[in-house]
Amino acid sequence: MKILVLIAAFLLASCVGKKSVVVKYDLQSPVKIEVFSQSHYATLDDDGVEQIGTITETYFNNEYSQAGETLFLEREFRGDASKGYLKKSYPGELALRIPNLKITANGIRVINIEGYEHFDSLVVAKVTIPERWKRQISRMTRQIDLDRIERRRWEITHLLLGEVPLNSNVTALVAGRIPKMPHASIDSVVTKGVREIDGRKCLEYIVYLQEKELFPYFIWEQHIATVSSGKNFKSYDNKDAFYKNRYEVALNLKNGIPCLEREYKLGEHGMQHPETKDSVVFKSQISHERLYKVL
Repeated sequence: MKILVLIAAFLLASCVGKKSVVVKYDLQSPVKIEVFSQSHYATLDDDGVEQIGTITETYFNNEYSQAGETLFLEREFRGDASKGYLKKSYPGELALRIPNLKITANGIRVINIEGYEHFDSLVVAKVTIPERWKRQISRMTRQIDLDRIERRRWEITHLLLGEVPLNSNVTALVAGRIPKMPHASIDSVVTKGVREIDGRKCLEYIVYLQEKELFPYFIWEQHIATVSSGKNFKSYDNKDAFYKNRYEVALNLKNGIPCLEREYKLGEHGMQHPETKDSVVFKSQISHERLYKVL
């Protein structure tokens, strides 16, 4: 009995005292994941109180596979239970409803994305909203932008590779792997510890980045309708938005697949009257969360 106690104590001490882990992609056979994605879109009123205007809930399945150095992801849309003012309008959320999406990558580098070329016909055309709103979404959504969002998500969740120290600022370590991101830049990358999530040992890390949105129309429209409806801000033009983002990832150490993702975005948005040039600023708080369950 004493021997068993000593062995258990040794194993516990080994885990606690561990200073680094190894991240690798090891998909000897396809891995199927059920994903639940939830987003909250809120802006602040004049008293600084958060007003949630839209909550999206999307369900889909991911299948990850590997052939040599090449990684593959196939995403299949399963269902939606979103609610709120723009539950059927945010392009980044509607993108999750594309029936099938395929990504091919070599490590962090995305080689090809297939699926968003049919976004208008397979998603926007089937949303139950007035035709004028469908045309608006189509005008404001380009395939290159949807691909960019997907590419950034892949790059952030595949940023670490090889031996990685725990509880450390690893910005310098990954400097050579940090990609150039249109309208965004990574400030720092910090690793946390290893924790168990649904029976998987997962490395937690945080990516801090800044982002610029050139035409933040939808969050502006939500703010006008749900927070500032008593004011005549509809005659204003919306300007660029700037976000400070905290992107949290938990990575499965067995195969390199995410266990979960969380992103928190604090935004500052400008509005300007086209004639008087009067300017107004409002703030947003946006969160995205994805939970991964092995099927």
